[in-house]
Amino acid sequence: MRWVALDYGGTLTDPDAPIDLDLGMRPICPDVAETLQELHERGFGLILASNTTAEPRQDRQAALRAAGVLSLFTATLTSADLLIAKPSAAFYRMVLAVAGCSPDRVTSVGNDPFKDVAQPIAHGMNAVYLARSPRKAEELPKGVPVISHLNELPTLLSSGAP
Repeated sequence: MRWVALDYGGTLTDPDAPIDLDLGMRPICPDVAETLQELHERGFGLILASNTTAEPRQDRQAALRAAGVLSLFTATLTSADLLIAKPSAAFYRMVLAVAGCSPDRVTSVGNDPFKDVAQPIAHGMNAVYLARSPRKAEELPKGVPVISHLNELPTLLSSGAP
């Protein structure tokens, strides 16, 4: 099985959307929920790998549940729950432990060139950058695929890209 480790904030949500006061964070975009379902149907394992605040606690599971996609995730790894955060090596070891496979079978997807791309690559994983800022895309290691929306990910991964 191939695995996808997804960041939350800039990957599953619209950063310009208002914060849902019931969730205490931005909700998952409906079209992103469809993409997560497609990845799951194509046989990809999904792991949420997200830095969160402890106070007030950001319950990513509540947001995944509200979007109807919680059951698609094998694990939700959040810094507030683990007491470690990206870019700590221990955080990426947790992602790999959940995947239970060699690092090259895991692709990290996120919008932070360091935490979601460079550091996972340093731990042997693949990475895909979700471009929210062209300026930040210039900071990427060479050869990292760049997408502008998560709905591009299933095609990219099915084409044999990392």
